[in-house]
Amino acid sequence: MSLELFINQMAEMESLVPREPKGGRKVAQPTFTRQVVTVVGLKTTAARFLPVSHEGHSNETYVDKVEVLGKQRAEFIARKLKGIERRAHMALFRELAARVNDGEWQPFFEEHFGTPCVIPDGLCIACWNCSLFGGLDAAGQRATFSRARYFDTYSVEETLACVSMLESEEGMGIGNQVYEDMVANKEGKARGRGSETYHLYEYVKAGTHFPFITLIESPTLLDVTGYLHAVRRADAHGYGKYSANHGKFDTLFLAVATGYPRFSVLDMLEWAEAGALETRFANGEAQFDALDEAAVLTGDGIDTLADKLQEAFGEYVAALG
Repeated sequence: MSLELFINQMAEMESLVPREPKGGRKVAQPTFTRQVVTVVGLKTTAARFLPVSHEGHSNETYVDKVEVLGKQRAEFIARKLKGIERRAHMALFRELAARVNDGEWQPFFEEHFGTPCVIPDGLCIACWNCSLFGGLDAAGQRATFSRARYFDTYSVEETLACVSMLESEEGMGIGNQVYEDMVANKEGKARGRGSETYHLYEYVKAGTHFPFITLIESPTLLDVTGYLHAVRRADAHGYGKYSANHGKFDTLFLAVATGYPRFSVLDMLEWAEAGALETRFANGEAQFDALDEAAVLTGDGIDTLADKLQEAFGEYVAALG
């Protein structure tokens, strides 16, 4: 019953069909309904993670840190989280488009949106990705607001326990600067690797936990199922600096619910520290505020919802015409 109730509270798929102003290019509809979906989960680092949003010093890189609830914690800012998940969402979108278009996604985009939407410099401002995550077109003339709302999050563990840094037992990580092979010595020969070419960096250790909350406004079934799959892809791709080799995650979705959360990331940190985070959601203690009855999915219910991605995308294609 909860799944049926959840789906019945989604916005119509037609809200994702771009409008075409007179004499202008297609643009995503400014659809605003009273519905909202909250996705709550816990991300666990599966490899070294470098959440960095500031300049380092010389050849050193430092993890973002902040004092929260009386402890210094690693900080994972919303902008970095959203950026990687947007790219993962576009990769998913192109794969789905190719499946319904003889293995080619480019003609699908050209036909329905007028351009092969490219992140971040060639946004079409008309497709499903642009409708959900917002953006500004290349000419700077058209924009769409993001319907996906992200929040900064922080490590459950304090930095002395979860960050490898100068003060910790492991110390900082050591790598080599990218450009050293191109630097020649006085004789014109390529300089070998040495201590002067080392790059020192802090990193968040594997096994560190980050609770998160994401809101999707005016959600369609495609928005929610697509987001769930995009997070899995982003986990495998990697977040943070040097994500080609680092920043892999495992995500546990705790709840997907209609309505706004009556709790914050800070509450989730306290619940996690008390060892009660998962049980709060499994037992229905975490509350959501909805004008209608809140439909809350957990456990297998979330997996069943995610399985509806193909069906929802088919409805989207049919709506596009």
